[in-house]
Amino acid sequence: MNIKKGIITIAIGKKYADNAKYLALSAMLHAPHLHRAVITDCPKIVEPYYDFVIPFDGAAENPFAIKTRVYHCTPFEQTLYLDVDSLIMQNIDSCWDAFAERHFIYRGFLRTEGEWYFDRAEVIKALGIEWLPAFNSGMFLFDKSAQARTVFDTAFDYMTNHSELGVDFFRGKNLPDEPYFAIAFAKHNILPYEEECERFSRGLSDVRYLNLNVVKGVSHIQAKSGKYAFPLIVHFFGRFGAHFYRRETRRLAHFFNPPLASLRNVFLTRARDLLKKSPSPSPSPSLRALSAESRLRGQAAE
Repeated sequence: MNIKKGIITIAIGKKYADNAKYLALSAMLHAPHLHRAVITDCPKIVEPYYDFVIPFDGAAENPFAIKTRVYHCTPFEQTLYLDVDSLIMQNIDSCWDAFAERHFIYRGFLRTEGEWYFDRAEVIKALGIEWLPAFNSGMFLFDKSAQARTVFDTAFDYMTNHSELGVDFFRGKNLPDEPYFAIAFAKHNILPYEEECERFSRGLSDVRYLNLNVVKGVSHIQAKSGKYAFPLIVHFFGRFGAHFYRRETRRLAHFFNPPLASLRNVFLTRARDLLKKSPSPSPSPSLRALSAESRLRGQAAE
């Protein structure tokens, strides 16, 4: 079965499987027509929320490395990848328009120097490339083209075969995927996608003011520079983002399962139980029985 468009995420571990539920709820609210897929080791938690549950063998794979293999996992012809701590804030149909121009879409900024996961200038010189993008891999789009596949395969190759780059393990556990995607973009000359007002996706770093309401579709952010953003998707990474993530997921939980509705259901259930336990009233005599009684009384009077 060929499905043209869909959303995919990765949820490894119970905490992230719980996050995946809220991502799915935000998609149900703002993009109900899109199919959803998840790569996970907790299928029972996410099965009610996703159309495709793709098994993940935690013993065999690095959770970050699996992002460089998403091309080979997706069931969709055009895929929106989102980190699991993201929420869809508004209708995202306009995101797919970017495929008219390219096969892989990501947001970022070109850089030629500075420290990131490594010294950019040294890596640029060593690899014979001209730039490396600064970007967050929490959101990107790709299609089932040879060009997109090359990006994923190049990122995976550098991640698994080039320890000389000196990339530190993320939180001491696993290699991050972002520097290797950056190398793949530079190798294949795939520039960041330019857009107005950061409409695709945005994190909550460098924020002066924000107004978010996932249920009402409000997503209004002002950066410290004064620039405004109205992202369709918000990526709640970092401690600052986590605070607002908890608030927005509570909104989703209450919207899909209102507390008052739950109390009402409990009240009605208990009321039904009490009615079942109360003694049944004596059955009323039927019309036929009443007619028969009247005839007998008449015969006695005669």
